[in-house]
Amino acid sequence: MQDRMADIAPLLRHGMRVLEIGCAEGSLGTMVRQSLPVHYTGIELSEDAAIAARVLDRVVRTPVATLVNEKFDLLLSFHVLEHVADVTAEIRHWRKLLDDDGRLIIEVPNQAGHRLLDLDPNPEHLHQFSVASIAALLIHEDFEVDRIESGHWESSVYSNSLRVFARPALTGHQRRALLLQRFQSHLPDQFAAWGIGGDFRAYVEPLLDSLPVAALIDSAEQRQGERHGHLTVETYDERRHGALPILVCSVRYRDDILRNIDALGIPSSRIVSLDDVFGPSRP
Repeated sequence: MQDRMADIAPLLRHGMRVLEIGCAEGSLGTMVRQSLPVHYTGIELSEDAAIAARVLDRVVRTPVATLVNEKFDLLLSFHVLEHVADVTAEIRHWRKLLDDDGRLIIEVPNQAGHRLLDLDPNPEHLHQFSVASIAALLIHEDFEVDRIESGHWESSVYSNSLRVFARPALTGHQRRALLLQRFQSHLPDQFAAWGIGGDFRAYVEPLLDSLPVAALIDSAEQRQGERHGHLTVETYDERRHGALPILVCSVRYRDDILRNIDALGIPSSRIVSLDDVFGPSRP
């Protein structure tokens, strides 16, 4: 339980809606509720539900598919999915219950659950999962897998379990909107794009019609005069470009471009790089 709490705790926030599928007697939910005030719902089909009902906010004694028109911020499932006959339908329903900004943590045995066993002998376990199969299942049902860890201990015979951290996948429209927000947070006004090579074409040009790019700059002679959208590549001119912030549009040649910029006396306060824009994602 402490191992599970170590991974759950960073995701908790005051008042969030948590759903645990297979809450047993509510031990994990008790730990979560003691750490932070949340609204904790458990699903438990066994007689353990009566005990869980004493310590959780709500306990549902029917399958998760009976929950409709509800949304949760965090969905937890530890050693349940291997018991479910139709795992695709189960995961699909989890996605419907999870808020678009929600998180999912699943734990299942890693294949047989113990490295000395070829097959899981538990007759109640209907499936064996690998890293590849659990990832494929989630991706197919519109989840984005953040990470998968092996080696988590559930019991002596299930000493090697997979713990999966996922979130609802973004649509193409959502990805574009969030990426534009990142650019705009660093470059809210007109700017010059410097370094019109492969990285520019891959990461900046697809957004060119939505970004306030005022100039395209490259020191390479062969680039001069190239057209990208309504702009033409040119060399740096202090008179025309001196007031503009600069986006360095190359990851590979960033340092070379920065040296050229520094040699021209352009202050670093005007410089933004793709590394700044594409920096670490939210946890």
